[in-house]
Amino acid sequence: MERHTSMLLPLPLLAAAAGLALALLGAAYRCWCVRLLATLHAVTTTVRQLDGGEPVELLAEHTGPPQTRELVEAVNRIASTAQAADELYRMLMSDIAHQQRTTLHLLGIRLERLAAHLPAHSVDVHRMITVDLERLRATVSELREASTATASPPVEVDAAAVVRERVAAWAHAAADRHLVLGAPPTVGRATVVTRSGTLERVMDILLDNAVRMSRPGGAVVVRTTVTGDQVHIRVHDQGPGMTPREREQAVRGGWSGDRVARSRTGGSEGWGLGLSIAHMLVASQGGEITLENGPGGRGLTAHIRFPQVTPAGARSVHHVPDVPSGRA
Repeated sequence: MERHTSMLLPLPLLAAAAGLALALLGAAYRCWCVRLLATLHAVTTTVRQLDGGEPVELLAEHTGPPQTRELVEAVNRIASTAQAADELYRMLMSDIAHQQRTTLHLLGIRLERLAAHLPAHSVDVHRMITVDLERLRATVSELREASTATASPPVEVDAAAVVRERVAAWAHAAADRHLVLGAPPTVGRATVVTRSGTLERVMDILLDNAVRMSRPGGAVVVRTTVTGDQVHIRVHDQGPGMTPREREQAVRGGWSGDRVARSRTGGSEGWGLGLSIAHMLVASQGGEITLENGPGGRGLTAHIRFPQVTPAGARSVHHVPDVPSGRA
């Protein structure tokens, strides 16, 4: 009996030791979890910054589990690659903008000298060329600003007014191809938020495609409508359209649209960069471009969607699925 009692004496000490061990393990586990969550939070923040095009710093070296270390290393590689590509992109934009600014300056001087020698019936054409030259200068200036990260902030834009102005600018080009070009009146408030000049450049790309690639004698119609919390701009043409594969390929940029161009104009139109650029411009401002069959299945419709600005000035939020689109 005495021997049995002596064996039971250490039990309280064993219990205390076990409790201490469990407490230490719990503290170590909590510390590990805190470090893991901090790492995941840092990774999430970095990924969000990359997605938003913001500058990021590489993540600190992680000493946690192998899977987490691999995740940190992968994110750092992606961040390094993205930053290198962004730097190269900005250098190229700056170089292109600098060269084009010089060319445009010389062109403006020559155009000004030419004005004194033009007949009276050419005054309006000269004025339109001058306006287009100023618009091109503004585009080059914005390109240069974007290369130095000083681009202008988004502003409210009357989409219907932009459509009317650009349709008027393309009237002569349409007439030269014996096309009817029109923009029916817009019903409702069609205000969107974009950077200054973005919608104008997108409309020029769409109208260039529609006019240049339509068959003579056809029609190009641009409609601006408002439904719910979105502004829609549709550019309809009556050409042969594109196959689903061509639409998918065209948005990637650098795709040759020769087959479509030959079927419409009888010649090669080179590389298809237009709508891939338009797609990027619209997407960067929260909108989207899709390509659809024209009315009655004839031709092609380039469809722009932008969230509408509410009367109070706040931007409506409406998610639009990401559907590949574009045409060369």
